[in-house]
Amino acid sequence: MMFTEKEWLRYTRHLQLGQVGTQGQSKLKNSHILIVGCGGLGCPAALYLAAAGVGKITLVDSDVVDLTNLQRQVAFSEEQVGQHKAIALQERLQALNSDICIVAITDDLTIENADTLMLSVDLVLDCTDNFATRYVINDVCFNKRLPWIMASIAQFSGQCSLFVPDGACFRCVFPESPQDVLNCSEGGVLGVLPGMLSMMQVNEALKYLIGLPTPLKNCLLLIDALDVTQHKITLTKNKTCVCCSDKALSAGMLNSVCADHYVRECDAGDRSEYDISVVDFISLQQRAAVQDTGGAQGEGVQIIDVRSDAERQGFHLGGLHLPLTIIQNANAHNIVKDDVVFISEGDCEVDITLRLDLPCVVYCQSGRRSLEAVNLLRAMGLNNVKHLAGGVLAFLKA
Repeated sequence: MMFTEKEWLRYTRHLQLGQVGTQGQSKLKNSHILIVGCGGLGCPAALYLAAAGVGKITLVDSDVVDLTNLQRQVAFSEEQVGQHKAIALQERLQALNSDICIVAITDDLTIENADTLMLSVDLVLDCTDNFATRYVINDVCFNKRLPWIMASIAQFSGQCSLFVPDGACFRCVFPESPQDVLNCSEGGVLGVLPGMLSMMQVNEALKYLIGLPTPLKNCLLLIDALDVTQHKITLTKNKTCVCCSDKALSAGMLNSVCADHYVRECDAGDRSEYDISVVDFISLQQRAAVQDTGGAQGEGVQIIDVRSDAERQGFHLGGLHLPLTIIQNANAHNIVKDDVVFISEGDCEVDITLRLDLPCVVYCQSGRRSLEAVNLLRAMGLNNVKHLAGGVLAFLKA
């Protein structure tokens, strides 16, 4: 028999579908899916794949459950904060469906371990939040002729695509890693959005494994949750692609790269010599020249919050409030006078001055905007300026 009595009862609603039936459900039972990333995308995707009866699911994620995850990562509870995501999700899936095999890997996917982790896999789901890992998935899947389904999210929008052997690869669409893409910790995300995109992934995954038509093959689906709109773009192979073109294949690209290659390729430069740690920041706070909005007087250090007005009102770590947008638009003419920087926006001078003789520390939500502020302020003449690495999030987790 293909199924036990328990399985027959569990999957009755699938078996009643003419497009699925016993043959389709049997294909799911004998399938192995690798899910890379157990966060906002991976959590709901894994739940539905386990519920659907996919016979083996391997979860790969080195991260641990954080309180900020619970806004969208629906498989976790408050009691699991601090646990490895892969293990916590494994326990949840096994409780949901004890008839399938769930494997938890508490490491990152790299070019060194990808071959082993993708052994005997039928399909890969990319549920990550970084381009370095996504390029690894693309390159290895292309080399092993494995299909994989990508999804990515940012704020209110997302995209999804099914990449198959002989079709366009991810590098055909994104030859280079975008350097201005904010992840969830930097730009925020509507809690329901990863659920929407992960359901698109699962929908295509189940159909692909069963053998039903998959419209997202060689297409990129763009979803906007604000306008509730969808657009589908047809993908074509790039003849100069560094992964799948004839030239790349003859050069044997994957034989000469390592994990560091992918990190360097996608590094947005968020780490810098201008970082200070949370511990050092707290020490500086204690002798800060400014604790509230106002001029920079006294001895110590100037602390600046470069986030938006709404973020500042919600929570802050003290110091001056000088949004990055104002620094970006500051009038560079006659900005330094008598060792004081006067920050102006257009023709209207903002009531904030910064002293050149005092050290300065800027902070934002995650560290990306503050690093940009550092570079802009140094160009204005504040040479002794650094930023809080990891931002407010790192401060609150310390």
